[in-house]
Amino acid sequence: MTTETIRASETPAEGKSSLALYLHIPFCTSKCGYCDFNSYEGLDHVVPDYTPALIHEMELWAPAAKNYRVDTIFFGGGTPSLTSIDDMRILADALREQYDISPDVEWTLEANPTELTREHLEGLRGIGVNRLSMGVQSMHPDELELLEREHTPERVAQAVADARAAGFDNLNLDLIFGLIGHSMERWQSTLEQVIAFQPEHLSCYALTVEPGTALYYRVQKGQLEEPDPDLAAEQYDWTRERLAAAGYQQYEISNWAKPGRACRHNLVYWRAEPYLGMGAGAHSFFIGRRMANVDSPTRYVEAVNQSYEERQASGTGRAELRQVAGGEVPDEVTLRADAMILGLRLLDGVRTEDFRARFGVSVDDAFGPALQRHESLGLIERTADRVRLTERGLLLANEVFVDLLPDPD
Repeated sequence: MTTETIRASETPAEGKSSLALYLHIPFCTSKCGYCDFNSYEGLDHVVPDYTPALIHEMELWAPAAKNYRVDTIFFGGGTPSLTSIDDMRILADALREQYDISPDVEWTLEANPTELTREHLEGLRGIGVNRLSMGVQSMHPDELELLEREHTPERVAQAVADARAAGFDNLNLDLIFGLIGHSMERWQSTLEQVIAFQPEHLSCYALTVEPGTALYYRVQKGQLEEPDPDLAAEQYDWTRERLAAAGYQQYEISNWAKPGRACRHNLVYWRAEPYLGMGAGAHSFFIGRRMANVDSPTRYVEAVNQSYEERQASGTGRAELRQVAGGEVPDEVTLRADAMILGLRLLDGVRTEDFRARFGVSVDDAFGPALQRHESLGLIERTADRVRLTERGLLLANEVFVDLLPDPD
């Protein structure tokens, strides 16, 4: 991807529109063996400079966002719950000062159960965070050890209780099935214990052994066996049935919610709507561009501060956003593919008239042969007004998605 010069004072002309903000906190006390996210341990020396850099990036982007209303904010990581309440308050104040924040903003913070003391939770609630996304993964100590998680099942229960006591009424719990050496019974045990907590939202993901992770190297060396995809498929089918019986509505391949509690922020991604990412490695789709910040927290801090100093010295309010490592203006074919692939992740699928209104062509004009092929395979179904994955298609979604990608140049 060619690096582009993006000017902070460029303002879209379409008027007040909805915008999602993502802020990346890349620091962890330890890196989980399965994790391939942009996260780092052992960078304590960078932490004091990171919050000021985030605030500088907020200020650099603010002119371009002045015609937008922020409807969702998401602090992801890494481990955002490691950020002190004082720093979180500073960030929250800066967001409110620089951006038009909706009165009913959905404000999510990702958290590990280990860091969630009652005092910390009350502090988060006090500054405006109103949704927690907690990385539980399992309710079995040996599975947590395999995943290199630092918490215990008991700590999860306490963190949930403390979150409720602090006033959080919107709680997501992340879980992983299809673990190495897993069984249906152990997964059922985890899910039943978590259902008993009555979270408003659940995200359930199959374990993937990502290249470059510690888990990947252990599997490659024969120290651990590969996950069993057939077992994972059985666990997924059971999960769908059990969560439906428990009153959860599945609205995306890996996400379930109580009525009215779907994650508004993630819906922005799946609907291919604008979002602005700030922080090391954060991605954006904003003012018609895809962008990605530099991954390294150290380089990110240096780049943002240099851009901020340039803006201050210029006297015009303009500055090159040096933290943006890559960017592109997607062509129409790419935008159509993005909208189709992301939209098919939702159980409602893609509404055909919405697609035509957005792109000026029908889904058949854009993807006819691929849709026909996967419909004949039983992976896609058509209704009067939409295209969506079948139940079998939910399990084999990637086979559909790869067929919808634009041909490489």
